[in-house]
Amino acid sequence: MFRRNNRAFSFQLSAFSLLLMLIALPAMAQSLDLKEPVVVNGDNVEYFHERKMVVGTGNISIVYKDVTLTCDKVTVYLDTKEAIAEGHVKIIQEGAYLTGEKINYNFEKKTGSIIDAYVNATPFYGKAGEGNKTSDTEVELKKGYVTTCDLEHPHYRVQARQVTIYLEDRVVAKHIIFYIGKVPVFYFPYYIQPLKDTTAHATVLLGRESRWGYYALTSFKYAFSDIAKGRVRIDYRTKKGLAQGIDNYYDTKKIGSGYVKFYQTYENNFTYYNEGDDDEKKIIKSKYSVQWRHRWNITDDTLALVEFNKVRDKDFLKDYFYNEYEEQGDPDNYISVITSKRDYTASLLIRKRMDDYFDVVERLPEYTIDIPNYNFKNTRFYYKGFASGVFLNHKFPHADPTPKDVSTIRVDTYNQLSYAAKLLGFWNITPYAGTRQTYYSRNKWGDTNLVRGIFNAGVYNSTKFYKIYDYTTNFLGLDINKIRHIITPNVDYHFSPQPTIDPANLNQFDTIDGLDKQNYIHLSLENKLQTKRHEGGQLKSVDLARFVVSTNYDFRLKESNVAYKYNRFNTVNLDLEFSPYPWLYTQSKMEIDPKRYCVINESVDFTIVRGDNSLGFGHRYENVPTGKSNFLTTELIYKINDEWKLRFYGRYNIFKGSFEEQCYTIYKDLHCWIAEITYDIRQTDTLDYNFWIVMRLKAFPTVPIGFRNTYSQPQPGASNQQARMNVSGY
Repeated sequence: MFRRNNRAFSFQLSAFSLLLMLIALPAMAQSLDLKEPVVVNGDNVEYFHERKMVVGTGNISIVYKDVTLTCDKVTVYLDTKEAIAEGHVKIIQEGAYLTGEKINYNFEKKTGSIIDAYVNATPFYGKAGEGNKTSDTEVELKKGYVTTCDLEHPHYRVQARQVTIYLEDRVVAKHIIFYIGKVPVFYFPYYIQPLKDTTAHATVLLGRESRWGYYALTSFKYAFSDIAKGRVRIDYRTKKGLAQGIDNYYDTKKIGSGYVKFYQTYENNFTYYNEGDDDEKKIIKSKYSVQWRHRWNITDDTLALVEFNKVRDKDFLKDYFYNEYEEQGDPDNYISVITSKRDYTASLLIRKRMDDYFDVVERLPEYTIDIPNYNFKNTRFYYKGFASGVFLNHKFPHADPTPKDVSTIRVDTYNQLSYAAKLLGFWNITPYAGTRQTYYSRNKWGDTNLVRGIFNAGVYNSTKFYKIYDYTTNFLGLDINKIRHIITPNVDYHFSPQPTIDPANLNQFDTIDGLDKQNYIHLSLENKLQTKRHEGGQLKSVDLARFVVSTNYDFRLKESNVAYKYNRFNTVNLDLEFSPYPWLYTQSKMEIDPKRYCVINESVDFTIVRGDNSLGFGHRYENVPTGKSNFLTTELIYKINDEWKLRFYGRYNIFKGSFEEQCYTIYKDLHCWIAEITYDIRQTDTLDYNFWIVMRLKAFPTVPIGFRNTYSQPQPGASNQQARMNVSGY
């Protein structure tokens, strides 16, 4: 996990997937059909009838289905279905190959052995002194190693005394040593690795951060069974002290899967309290978090979800797992069961607060059923319905004094009838009318047993016009093959008078309680230009440009027989996308306030991508009551050659007239690794300098070393997200 303002170095052990013999002899044995002839070619091939034996020497090539075996000499015993291949043995299948000095194989029993084996199954490469296929689905290797480095002397390797491969399932390894060059780095006595999993075995993150001081974050992967696999974490921070944790992932096969996480730190902190008058006892003050998540597909249409969180200290997740905190917010606790049928969706939700640090609306419980646009057969009529019943209890964060809980029972129903029609062959019109009735056991002032009624009606209107221009050109490489112009106007009207209970008289638990009068027209106009371009030998439709203008026009309602003096447009939204070439893309968005005659917010992104090189520019402007901001951003990625690549990102504050951030990165191809060296300068309230190094396995460039997620790549026009690590992945 990367936090803000840190210097860090991260390192990953390779994804341990020993695939020796998986592609070659095992695949050959599984697909073998002895009724199909085996073709043996060579300089000299002899058949000995009495001994039922075939012997071939010199440039031997044996072809069986999609498997090819080459060697210097081969002997096949037809009665026992056994073959012995010697001298430069090579078995090729589907781009992978296995080599060895001598191979014995029994086609009938599907067992065999190989001496001095080497496998090339990109991106994995490996060697073994001895290999034995002991059954149809099991292979044993002794004194072997695996790596993603294809050199004769690899830069790194994972070596094991004994490895058992259960085909297409898992690898069980004993006495594992990880080498960098010839230097042993880590030792694992026992390990189980699913063949399809390529995450890191051990991770180390070293760095410095202002609130942590110098730190070392480590994790070690374990996998003993489907219900006991995960990571053990041991971390040390000079300003926080020692911390430890465990992330355990499980799969019960029958009642779902999930994970349990625990993390604890003492923060170098001690607190004291008195027992009696004279007895003083010292207690170590610790902070921790516990998280349990479970998912169970009960049936094909019913899903159950459970989440439990318990923390000691409100800011624990923000301090130690910022990436998760940013994505998920405050911890949640709930049980949810959702059933999705063809005509409706039903759900049961129980939400409960576990820590008094947080502001939570408990639902104890809530049951909902949603019917989306049910069509009455052989008609154009549609019905949409929604109903829910819930006990709501609003718990406020602990304070002095703490506000009292606010609660109510709420039963809410909504029913709508609509009619979908097409007039004049081009005009789609859908009028609708609905009513909502909501029961409250109490309102904001303590009144009980209240029913709020809301009526709403409206009509959706849309159509589409288009014209095709017979224009073809390849001027400047545009590859234009006719142009189609599409215009799609939409005019939607919605009306809802004053509810029978004003929202000001209700406790606000969610959006249902805030429903109020509405009377507006939604206007939008979309223009789109399309053409056809050559792709894969065919002409395919692509969008050249898209421009949408939309706004709401609000009608003022009458109150107490006094009409408001004016009507008004709401904000006007402009959205433009333009892509004249596949490698050039521009997007612009703008929101305008017609009342103040000003731009509320605006963004422009301009991106060029040509192969490994890219250039982006962006602009962001915001004018809201809380303040204004005005930024220019740019990002340049330039590949010098196959070994070196550069990246620059800059964010310039127009109001301040200075850079708020400059980020420089150098990428170096280290054959089987990719090294990234980044220097980041930030100028906010203080001037911060950040430096980090990241090493990635080239075979898995999207998987950072030791962590599921790494840097959030900055986008032109957007604020650069500080490099962070997410250490929550198995």
